[in-house]
Amino acid sequence: MAKTAGRPPRSESDIAQFRSKIAKQALVIYRAEGFDAVSIRRLAKEVGCAPMTIYAHFQGKQDILRYLWADVLGDMSDEIRERLELVTTPVDRLKMAAQTFVSYWVAHPDHFRLVFMSNDVTRADVSTFIMDDKTLAHFRVFADLVQAVLCDDSNVKASTDTLISGMIGISLCLNTIRDYPWTDAAMMIDGLLKCIVPPIDSATKS
Repeated sequence: MAKTAGRPPRSESDIAQFRSKIAKQALVIYRAEGFDAVSIRRLAKEVGCAPMTIYAHFQGKQDILRYLWADVLGDMSDEIRERLELVTTPVDRLKMAAQTFVSYWVAHPDHFRLVFMSNDVTRADVSTFIMDDKTLAHFRVFADLVQAVLCDDSNVKASTDTLISGMIGISLCLNTIRDYPWTDAAMMIDGLLKCIVPPIDSATKS
C-alpha cells in the first residue's frame, strides 16, 4: 500500500520568515490603530491563515510583542555598531553610541512607542523580556563604552544607568512634545555625558 504524501516539514528558514511576516503585519496594525487593535484572529485574516497557525508560531499576542521588541532593539543595536566602526577613541565612541541611540528613536517614533510606551502590557511581560540576556546585551554595550572612559570602575553601573535613563528621557521628550523648541539633541547628549562621565571633552584615555 502506497504511503500518502504529506506536507513536507518546514525548514527553520521558512518558520523564521513566517514569524517575521506575522510580526510585520502586527506592526502595520499597531502603527495604524495601536497595539490594542492587534489580535490573533485579525492577524490570521490579514496574513491569510487559520488562527491556530499563528498559535503554532507564537504563544499569543504578548509573545508577538516580545518578538517585535527584540526586532526593534536589534535594529537599533545594528545601527550603533555600524556607527562605532567610524570612530576609535573611547570618548568619541561613547558620544557616537549615545547620539545614535537617541537619533534612532527620534527617526522611528513608532518603534519608540512600541518599546517604551506599549499599553496592555503586564509587568511580568516586561520583566521577562528585559531580563533576557539578549535584551540586556543591547544595553550592556553602553556599560562597556562608559567603562572605557571612566578611570574609576566603581562608578560604571551608576553612570551607565544614568546615561541610559537620560537618553530615553531625551528621546521621550523629542517624540512626545514635538512642538516645544528643544535644544539640538546632540547638545543635550553632550550635557548629559558631561554630568555622568566628567570631564567628557578633555578625557584623553585611549
